[in-house]
Amino acid sequence: MELAMIKEEWMHDLLELYSTDQLDDPIMEYGNRSYSFERLDVWNKSIDLVEWIYSLTFTFPGEEKFILTSQIRRASISVPSNIAEGVNRRTDTDKIHFINIAYNSLIELLNQRIIAKRLNFIQDEDYQPGRKMIQALTAMLFGLSRSFSK
Repeated sequence: MELAMIKEEWMHDLLELYSTDQLDDPIMEYGNRSYSFERLDVWNKSIDLVEWIYSLTFTFPGEEKFILTSQIRRASISVPSNIAEGVNRRTDTDKIHFINIAYNSLIELLNQRIIAKRLNFIQDEDYQPGRKMIQALTAMLFGLSRSFSK
């Protein structure tokens, strides 16, 4: 079956599902579902960090595309991904586990940024704001984790 045909059938099924009110979600905004993680400041700020990291690593040397650039980008993406997964887990233990993974990804990202700075891929004016963003996010994650451990 062609991709276009699959997409058309899928969209038809979705529209039918929405139009018959078979989806009962109290949080609807502009016809789109909103999930709990999307309302978290820490998640939104971690998405801002991902965008900033992508724009920053765009200037890295081409030979770093599959090495440090890839590692830094993957670590940054891991943060909001684990926040999203974690806050939607059922048990507080699971929630804390994923928040800890997000925290560890931030520490990994900080380490990789230090390496990039030492290799002169990042200048001081780009390094310091990123470090402050990481520090703010680690503090926010610590607070989020504590909220689940009460």
